[in-house]
Amino acid sequence: MARNETIYTPILKKIQEEKNAVITYMASGRPKNYEEYQRLVGRIEGLSFLEEEVQSLEKQFIED
Repeated sequence: MARNETIYTPILKKIQEEKNAVITYMASGRPKNYEEYQRLVGRIEGLSFLEEEVQSLEKQFIED
């Protein structure tokens, strides 16, 4: 691990990569219909929530 990395860094990186992939897919106009668009928005919301929770755990880990 690099100097500023924690055990949470690879998890956060993977979450961000997945969010970016979904955003890129949506921005390219690929969603076939509004239902797929809604599902993808929900996926981004879920990933964002997960990212915030992992960041909170990471902060607690660093402070302890």
